[in-house]
Amino acid sequence: MGELPVDEPALERREDYAGSRGGLGTLASDAAFYGGVRALLKSLAFLLVPIYTQFVGREEFGRLELVLATVAIVDVLITAGMDGVFARFYFDQDERDWQRKVITLYALIESVYPAAVVLPLVFLSARLSDRVLGTEHYAAYFVIALCDVYLTNIVDLPMNLTRLRRKRTTFAFYSLTRGLTQIVFTVLLVVVWHLGVKGILIASLTAVCVAFVLTLREYVPSLTRHVDWRVGREMVAFAWPGIIGGLAFFVMGFADRFIVRHYHGLGDTGLYGVAYRYSQVVVVAVLAFRMGWTPWHYPWLKSGRHPEMVARGANYYFFGTGILAVAISAWILPLFHLLMRETWWDATPAVAPLSLSAVAMGGYTVFAVGLNVTKRMRLLPPLAVCSAGLAIGLYFLLVPRWSFVGAAWATVAAVTALALLVLAVAQRVYPVPWDWRRIAAAVGLAAGLCLASLAIDAHVGLAVSLPIRLGLTLAYPFGLLALGFFPRSDLAALRARLRRARISSNSFEASR
Repeated sequence: MGELPVDEPALERREDYAGSRGGLGTLASDAAFYGGVRALLKSLAFLLVPIYTQFVGREEFGRLELVLATVAIVDVLITAGMDGVFARFYFDQDERDWQRKVITLYALIESVYPAAVVLPLVFLSARLSDRVLGTEHYAAYFVIALCDVYLTNIVDLPMNLTRLRRKRTTFAFYSLTRGLTQIVFTVLLVVVWHLGVKGILIASLTAVCVAFVLTLREYVPSLTRHVDWRVGREMVAFAWPGIIGGLAFFVMGFADRFIVRHYHGLGDTGLYGVAYRYSQVVVVAVLAFRMGWTPWHYPWLKSGRHPEMVARGANYYFFGTGILAVAISAWILPLFHLLMRETWWDATPAVAPLSLSAVAMGGYTVFAVGLNVTKRMRLLPPLAVCSAGLAIGLYFLLVPRWSFVGAAWATVAAVTALALLVLAVAQRVYPVPWDWRRIAAAVGLAAGLCLASLAIDAHVGLAVSLPIRLGLTLAYPFGLLALGFFPRSDLAALRARLRRARISSNSFEASR
């Protein structure tokens, strides 16, 4: 994308964070931008969910969830946390030759190794279908999903580069092209041609193929034949704990589908899948924050203020995701009554706990910053395994009685435990001056209001509850304001920023 003069070589662009440090405004700006792009795509996807439910039954949706959950294991094995490794090594040095070597090594590792994992599974797809779904009839589902995850893994490289180089317009172009392609093909394949779950999977694969071709220009010119294989081995050594940790995250994020299916069947698994998709409102915010977080905090490493800036960024992470968790919990039942058939309304009680688990997962990312910057990620796997063990125990305790709702609350407990364990360990190797009063206020108020929303769903009529829901939504920001969450200096800076924006807007209108 033409963000700079066309005669300037791509490798000489200074669009990344290296050599410059941004304040909280930079973090907020990038998170808002990436979040806005994802939110736009997700909002379109959310509107498609009611369409899916008209053409795909609960059991079929359950099969889709099990296919995606199975492929998620493969995704863990082939990504191995390499995205974080790439960012960490990319910022080790500012020299263009170093960055070209890191890009090339990442491309080689994430092209060759995943193929060795995915190809055998493609040939064994019939057996995989029989083991997971009880019949070989759905082998094509697994083939499509496996090809999708392999190509997605490669497309992650140029998408990461656009963020690290701060090419926000380019990132938006790639993301929107892929997202809109998937949406258009999903409508065609599911609504027009009635291909059901297979149509959903084919649409996703088509979109990633388009993205693969489109993004080649982003990294191919940066590849080099001169690489340092010792750096490659160091990258792999830094990444391998991500496999163990990723498998543990799989247990906390996807294994519950199999347990729900075992005890309550594919119908409840399908309900859980729909609830999960609407909790993605919070997940989008978490992912947006993570996209801005990594390239934002690394340049502060050598400034002497890195721990302080990390702590300040954490406060507003919990505020931003907390308000979204409260909003989606308060309004999910009216939304389902408006958009969904009655047969799907039973999914709503799982949305609030799944939203809170997304907040906790982002908290883990924030608290793990010390393990990343000190390259001590080997400390993470034992903590993740402990949390996964807790998740499994809670699944078998809660799912038999409360089905997917029990699974959602078990996930909250396990992910929260992981975040706290990582905090305890990371704080010992890299102390950060966390503002516990503000974090506790943000998290505690969000959890309390989410529980209040569930109580309203269960005991208050829908029409009567609408003003109460509005009150709960507004109670979060105004409650934090009353609790002193926002420092006076931050409020003054916000007012000054708004005044400048208003003056700029008025000047623009006057010039017209």
